[in-house]
Amino acid sequence: MKASQQQQETLLDLSQIDLQIRRNHLALEAISNSDEIQNVRAALMQHSEALLVQRNALDALELDLSRAAQDLELVEVRIEKDKATLDQSSNPKDIQGLQHELVSLAKRKDTLEDAEIVLLEKVEAGKNELAAIAKSRDDVQRDLDKLEHEQSAEIAKLKSGSALLVEDRNRAKANLPAELADHYEKLKARGVGVARFSGISCGVCGMTLTGSGLDEIRSTPMDELAHCSECSGILVR
Repeated sequence: MKASQQQQETLLDLSQIDLQIRRNHLALEAISNSDEIQNVRAALMQHSEALLVQRNALDALELDLSRAAQDLELVEVRIEKDKATLDQSSNPKDIQGLQHELVSLAKRKDTLEDAEIVLLEKVEAGKNELAAIAKSRDDVQRDLDKLEHEQSAEIAKLKSGSALLVEDRNRAKANLPAELADHYEKLKARGVGVARFSGISCGVCGMTLTGSGLDEIRSTPMDELAHCSECSGILVR
């Protein structure tokens, strides 16, 4: 197929542009599917779940503390009432019964106060744990925000670069005859490229050419396309 030296150089440029477009596409895929970001997102999810579990646990403790406080208040009210009744009573049997009940209520009060202290300590520890998990989650969130910002910037950069490359490709292809451009596109669809011919080896597949394959390239006129006998790549001399 006829192709001037300039057209062959254009084919070489077109091949390099397509190679860079492919590299950009692969880089875009890699960045969009970043393992690092996926891992940080998974860590954030774990921290969020831990935070929810801790909040629920703390809510349960605070509910128990509230119930204990209410029970203690009821006991204290009952003690005060019994004391008032005792002070006004003159019936020995009633007095004995009230005294016995006050002893029981005092023990109940001690038990509730001890339980309240334990619950207060657990609530305080729960709050500290919740704060620690929340801080850790916030740290992971900041890491994720930073990574996603960098990812977005890199994606925008690659897309912008790819758009410019597409413009360069269109301009280069427009400088080629339709037949030559179609020939290139067909080879490209098969994964065949364009490269320099060093004199003995193919710049496309890297094979060292010998015998008839080498003779065929050397005998091809400079204004015609030369193809590698091994990979069918276009060799620009």
